Amino acid sequence: MHNTDQKAEDLKSGSYELYGEDERVQPVYLYAPNKKKLADDLGGWNIQWQEAIMILAKDKRMGLTDWRVLAVLQSRLDYDNWIRLSLSEIGAEISVAKSHVSTSMKKLLELGVVILGPSVKNIKTYRLNPSISYKGRFWQAATERRKALKIINGGKSDNQESQLKMF
Repeated sequence: MHNTDQKAEDLKSGSYELYGEDERVQPVYLYAPNKKKLADDLGGWNIQWQEAIMILAKDKRMGLTDWRVLAVLQSRLDYDNWIRLSLSEIGAEISVAKSHVSTSMKKLLELGVVILGPSVKNIKTYRLNPSISYKGRFWQAATERRKALKIINGGKSDNQESQLKMF
């Protein structure tokens, strides 16, 4: 018998006895796969905030190439949202001229979707805004998103909808 007072993230694969509404013990088997191995086997992952994507979807400034560039950035996202890709590499991934990728990156920077980082070996680095998407642990994603939204809102903690009007 396992302790049923554990938090969900503390539970491991195994057999548990849970108490139902009628106070009777109900045996349950929980399968908890190794999340890191599963994520690696499936090709990577990131957390995406739905309301931020909807705000972008409603923004008429976002064109098809902008969405495609954003998709490449998300697919190459490293932990803590860092991206190190040249415009040529992005263009090669989606068969788009470097000049069009440059235009899209400028737009994504203006909209606050992407944040410019330092240059490394003559290649610009970027950081995807954590209020849109995040690659890392969920608790870290939530913390980073709260920080990003607080900065956007000038340190005030209003409701999320007003904070997300950064686009």
